[in-house]
Order: sequence, then C-alpha cells, then structure tokens
Amino acid sequence: MNRTSSIVAMQFDDSEQQHSAALLGMWIFLATEVLFFGGLFVAYTVYRYEYSDAFAEGSEHLAIWSGAVMTGLLLMGSLLIALSENVFERDHMHRVFWNLISTAVLGILFLSFEFYEYHDLIKHQLFPGAAFHWPEKQSTPLSGRSVEIYFVLFFCMTGLHALHMIIGISLVSGLAFYLRYSKNPRRLKNPLTVIGLYWHFVDIIWIFLFPLFYLI
Repeated sequence: MNRTSSIVAMQFDDSEQQHSAALLGMWIFLATEVLFFGGLFVAYTVYRYEYSDAFAEGSEHLAIWSGAVMTGLLLMGSLLIALSENVFERDHMHRVFWNLISTAVLGILFLSFEFYEYHDLIKHQLFPGAAFHWPEKQSTPLSGRSVEIYFVLFFCMTGLHALHMIIGISLVSGLAFYLRYSKNPRRLKNPLTVIGLYWHFVDIIWIFLFPLFYLI
C-alpha cells in the first residue's frame, strides 16, 4: 500500500506537507504545556530551597517502590507507542491496535497506583488543608506547615499530571478503536504521530516528578 494513501485536506499540497503541519502544531501546543508546568516547577525550586529539610521529611511518606513501578509503566507505554509508529509504516495495523490498547492499560495501571497513594496520604491526614496533621511540628520550620507546602506541590503537580494521563488514555483508546474499524487506517498516520508526541511529553513530565518528590 502506498505510504501516502491518506486523505489530504484542501489547504495542503500533499500528505507530507500535511504531516509537517500537524507536527508543528503539536510542538507549539507542547511548548505551551511546558510553560504551564514550568510555573509549578519554579515554585517547587523556590520552596525546596527554603525548606529543604521539611521537603526531605515529607518525601519519607511516599513509597519509592510505587513511584518506580509507575515510572516503569509509563516507559513501557512510551516504548509501545514508538513501536506502533514503526509497525504502522509497514501496515501491521493489528499490531498497532494491540500496542495502543496495551499502552492505555498501562496508563490505567499507573493511575491506579497513583490514586491508591493519594488515598493512603489522605488517610494519614497528609492532604493539605484544615485536616492536615504533621506530628513532628517542633522539628520542622513553621511548626510543620512547611511540610504541608511539600504536599500542596505534590498533589497539584502529580494531580495535573494525572489529568493529562486521563486525557492521554482517552486519546490512545479512541485512536485504537477508530483504527480497528476504519476502512482506511492509513489516514490515521497524523493522529498517531501527534498523540504519540503527547504521550511522550506526559511521560517526560513524570520523569522529572519522580525524582523531585520520591528521591529527595
């Protein structure tokens, strides 16, 4: 089958120009996402510098093994997405479908681990707010409220990442089933590329979040 056998919109000269435009648009979108997350990373850097001991104490309440497992799940998902783009070019649509489904399942497992950790932290009264309780108040700055800053950033940054994961899982799952029942799956080359870029971006954000919150 011809590699360029896809529907070309009227504003493009050919499928290659359409593909380049899709890539450019996605990279611009991801640049805005970097700015979005960038403010939170700056806030983390400032407060980590001010209350490094409190942040270290707060991180002891996170399970490193859980963070490592979640990291592995996302990396496997990224690998499957990358393989999907490769086998797509060879018209192995059945393999692409199952790679996408497996990626979505890995994403769901990631969220399961993350939400379980949220539940555990809330159960131990470590969710920021009126119910927040830090027993070692005298050993940390601001009578323990500095540790609360750590958990504010943890829930905000990982929660925002989880929202992006939910969007990514929805996109990957939708693309998989659309591919399965499409009469012309070759026309899904651009969606596969841009959704793959989005998934890789979400993975990269987690690669930064994991050491910042779990390994400090």
